[in-house]
Amino acid sequence: MLVSPDAELGYGLAAFLGAVQGVAEFLPISSSGHLSLFEAWLGVDAEAAGHSFNIVVHAGTLLAVLLVFREDLLGLLRGLFDPQRVPWARPTLLALIVGSLPLGVVLIPGVEELVVQMEGQVRAIGVALLVTAAMLGFTHRKEAPLDERDEPPSWRAALVIGVAQLVAVVPGISRSGSTIAAALALGLGRARAARFSFLLSIPAITAATGKEALDLLTGDVPVAIAAGPFAVGFVCSFLVGLAALRLLLALIEKLGLLPFVPYLVLVGALAVILG
Repeated sequence: MLVSPDAELGYGLAAFLGAVQGVAEFLPISSSGHLSLFEAWLGVDAEAAGHSFNIVVHAGTLLAVLLVFREDLLGLLRGLFDPQRVPWARPTLLALIVGSLPLGVVLIPGVEELVVQMEGQVRAIGVALLVTAAMLGFTHRKEAPLDERDEPPSWRAALVIGVAQLVAVVPGISRSGSTIAAALALGLGRARAARFSFLLSIPAITAATGKEALDLLTGDVPVAIAAGPFAVGFVCSFLVGLAALRLLLALIEKLGLLPFVPYLVLVGALAVILG
């Protein structure tokens, strides 16, 4: 641990962790894993302020996704009322609903508490980062030919991608990495896989953020820091996340996922060795 266990999460640290979330949410390197590692090394209590802060900065990156994919979201809305004008809308909504279903496992009593406990286990996070590296390396492939970006995956493929998203509740397993890797393994091209992955993140992050906000309002979750650092973390995660998402979407067809593997191996190995 780099500082004492009773270290406070002030404005500077909140800004730093918000920026980490903004970068790591969209790059396939696990934002929850990186946040948990830094919070553990910097002495932020995962079962108090840490977990709640993680949800807040995830909300910042959710806002970035909504902004970048606003045209897709408007198309989905139009397609509900005019399917002939937007033929891909209803199949995409069905795929998003099916892909979101596996996350219902998190509602099972004890599952969320287990995830929070894992957020403080540095070596376990390191192992999960190595698993993410293995997934990215295994599924690296060239862009599939004749891949239509707007064409949604089948409901069966969406279910598999949704299971991959469920696995990513484990800190250190990248949500974007696991879902894009699953989509690539199923034969989707990079642009199509990335689009569906980030659209699928919207209901997941919205539900998690809403639940955490409700817990905070009802007093079910202890909060150890003032609202100011929460707000700073939110703004930083949004601004950095917005830049990171646009950069990734511009580069993913050229780079794929393989370039992120060495970094994940390095950080995962350090976490396992150093604890």
